Amino acid sequence: MDRKIFHRQAHYYLALLIATCLPLARLTPFFIALLLLNWLVEGDFRNKYQEIFKNKSALLFIAFFLMHLIGLSYTENMPSGLFDVQVKFSLLVFPIVLASRPFTNIQVKNIFYAFIAGGILCSVLMLSRAVYTYFVFSENNFFYQAFSFLIHPSYLSMYLNLAIAWLLLNLLKNSKIEIRLSKLLSVIIVLFFSFIIVLLSSKLGLLTMIFLYTGFLIYFIVSRRKFIIGLAGLAFIIGSVYSLLRFVPEVGARVDNAIAALTTTSTNQAESESTAVRMLIWSAANQVIGEHFLFGTGTGDAKDVLVKEYEKRGMTGALEHKLNTHNELYQVFVSLGLIGFCLLLMHLFFSFHSAFKARNIIYILFLLIIIINFIPESMLETQAGVMFFAFFNSMLCFCNDHHSNSKD
Repeated sequence: MDRKIFHRQAHYYLALLIATCLPLARLTPFFIALLLLNWLVEGDFRNKYQEIFKNKSALLFIAFFLMHLIGLSYTENMPSGLFDVQVKFSLLVFPIVLASRPFTNIQVKNIFYAFIAGGILCSVLMLSRAVYTYFVFSENNFFYQAFSFLIHPSYLSMYLNLAIAWLLLNLLKNSKIEIRLSKLLSVIIVLFFSFIIVLLSSKLGLLTMIFLYTGFLIYFIVSRRKFIIGLAGLAFIIGSVYSLLRFVPEVGARVDNAIAALTTTSTNQAESESTAVRMLIWSAANQVIGEHFLFGTGTGDAKDVLVKEYEKRGMTGALEHKLNTHNELYQVFVSLGLIGFCLLLMHLFFSFHSAFKARNIIYILFLLIIIINFIPESMLETQAGVMFFAFFNSMLCFCNDHHSNSKD
């Protein structure tokens, strides 16, 4: 086999493996390392560098990671800073590798199939474990963290919502090569993933799923002028949400807690996991930002400085668990100051600009899902969040054929 062909095929198959393993939270860093190694061994650096440096989005993505390296120069907790850079290494690898070796539309489509396959495998494993422990040990492991033993439920919900968005988008396309069996299978997978998201009981995951269904239904009504079917669909969504809150105590309790946190003025400083605690943490983060406005605390010092602020405020729950800001925008502002914050905003702005310019609907939906998850979670503080964001953001931004939703 020709050496060039070998490296191109290895590049593609490793991306398939990365997509498959993301929901399983296993082996993904290993395959990312192989992807980078293949890129390095392939050579052809002159052409690769030209592709990267003529792409403004790629340079902006890389600059955001480099700001974390700069933050090491004034951090006091170097071990924490080095670990943070290690976690965020995907923010450098994927823009460099995928901007210089972008995938075609067909390859992106197959990568999504691999991602969905990984989601199905992960879901089946979790369901099997929950059923086994219920009948053998009489344990109820069907909800939230007890159910999602491979990965945090918030992240898995985010993954499955992207898969649902992609499947719904393809179901709405008027593709002549689409056969009834594949459409039926797509509907079954969408319903299955929706069921899993309910079991995961992530408040944001459920809210994102409702927004997706409502948005697609409104689009269906407007584009197809199927008003009766559309109104029936909206009624079904409303009925389903009501039924979940009314008849599934685990889901209803989490939503009630979130509503209570937003409507009450009293908060428990000893709590460590609730919507109310997030609001207290954001207040503490505002204080830290005010003291380190321009450059932030440094790449490795954010948690240490926040912990000191928690101690001052008597936030024993947040102090005990050394919680981060639970908001990615806050987290970046605390760590890297105004400069890092602006880089992240520019990153998101130019990504949206690229997506709208290319009419790349799935990229737009991906970015909306990301932003929704940025609000209550410091998503880029964990590999599960960083790898997902960096991989799909780079793949969709640098795809050779951006009009992927109008062609097969």
